[in-house]
Amino acid sequence: MKRFTGWMLLATLLPGVAVAQLKTPPPPTATRPVQLPPPPTPTPKADDRSQAAENARLRERLEKPALRPKPINKPTPITQPTTPRPIYGSDGQPLNHMRQTGPNRVMDSRTGRYYDTVPSGTGQRVVPPPKSSRPTGSDE
Repeated sequence: MKRFTGWMLLATLLPGVAVAQLKTPPPPTATRPVQLPPPPTPTPKADDRSQAAENARLRERLEKPALRPKPINKPTPITQPTTPRPIYGSDGQPLNHMRQTGPNRVMDSRTGRYYDTVPSGTGQRVVPPPKSSRPTGSDE
C-alpha cells in the first residue's frame, strides 16, 4: 500500500509542476513601477550664492591659461675634457701622435687611421687590430 500511495502522490503533483513551468513569465515592469532618478539639484555654497560671484569665478578661469608653458630646457653643450687623457700603445709606451675622437676611439694623426681603445689606468690603451686585418710583408 505504501508503494501505491507514493506513486499516486507523484502522479498528482507532476502535472501541476509541469503546468507551472509552461506559464509565461510576467513582464519585468509588472513587479515594480519604473522610476527615473530625480535630477541633481545644485547645492550653493555659503561664499558663492550670488550671480556676481559666479561671474567673477568664471572670468578668473578664462583669464588663466589652460596649460602652463613648460620651461625650455636648453641642451647642454658637449665639452671636451680639459686635459687630454694619455694614450698608450699595446706595449705600454705613450703615443703622442694619437688623438682621442670619441669614447674608446683614437685617431693616428700621422696615418689618419682609427683604432679602438680600452681604459687603462688614467688613460687609454690602443687595442691592436686583429691579425686578419694586418697587412703582411709579402705583399709589399
